[in-house]
Amino acid sequence: MKMKAPGFCCAVVILALSLAPVRSMEAATISLAAPSAVLLDGQTQQIIFAKDPDEKRAPASTTKLLTVMVALDHLSLDKVVQIPAGLEFVQPSKIGLHGGERFYVRDLVRAALIKSANDAAEALALATAGSKPAFARLMNQKVKQIGAGNSHYVNPSGLPAEGQYSTAHDLARIIMAASRYPFMVQTMKTRNAVIDSLDGRRIYLMNCNKMLWRTSGVIGKTGWTREARHCFAGRVQSRGKEIFVGIMGSARRAYLWSDLRTIAGVSTGRQLRPIKTGVELPSREQTKMIQTALHKAGYFKVTPTGFYGKRTRRAVRSFQRSQGLPGTGDVSIETWKKLKAYL
Repeated sequence: MKMKAPGFCCAVVILALSLAPVRSMEAATISLAAPSAVLLDGQTQQIIFAKDPDEKRAPASTTKLLTVMVALDHLSLDKVVQIPAGLEFVQPSKIGLHGGERFYVRDLVRAALIKSANDAAEALALATAGSKPAFARLMNQKVKQIGAGNSHYVNPSGLPAEGQYSTAHDLARIIMAASRYPFMVQTMKTRNAVIDSLDGRRIYLMNCNKMLWRTSGVIGKTGWTREARHCFAGRVQSRGKEIFVGIMGSARRAYLWSDLRTIAGVSTGRQLRPIKTGVELPSREQTKMIQTALHKAGYFKVTPTGFYGKRTRRAVRSFQRSQGLPGTGDVSIETWKKLKAYL
């Protein structure tokens, strides 16, 4: 699988805006934008939602979860790693490691998981196995051990590489395994951090997982390349319940966040009501998606704004009538199914 361009970091939307009330994830009917997704029950390890779960796709920077697990299987957090020459030329995202610098393993792990630093991931790999091919062999042994055998890894960063792939099902199993590493869980919960080289250089890190600022209980690792699109492997935790999530191929970052809000909302057991004016409106991202689809269908004549007002409601009503649906002006599941064809 050859990928066209690097770049990481840093996913329908449940425009299922008229779902019936639900009591649990198992009872919920949800719709996710991602073309490939899996939700695993943390207690039973059973699939509770699947959408093309075994389609092989580029895993992008979710790869770093596996990289860190393999590194921590062989290295102590307090081990000092001297950075080898050449990592200056690793493609971004990175923290600008220089040959000869020294870091604790714990800080390289933080850089890899919080900042999604490719150079930190490669430094961990080289410190563990001496070369990237040797480390890749350890990665592929690890995925088999944890039951994620439909994956194959070539490098520790997730940068584009032919023959590197995973599946949404495997990503969910990988994050499930990663949740057994306390330091990884602690790190994935961290919004911002500061690390220091033993030579005195200070580096500021900000987490690429924006869900940490939006919804409590959602941790994990994001990933992006042009080929892979937006990916996520994470854990949604609410009221003592754990759901492990693998999402691959989301076309836009906003869709990824919306999918995760959907999963987090349903996992709390809260009731999902139909959208009613003045009661509960679609999010800004959801509204832009609605407006974009309406615009392409010829019913919304202005630039999408993200504001669900009278103009949007009129356009939705006209679209619904053209499709033989009740002209409510609210985006129901059936309305969204029709609108999706225009995105």
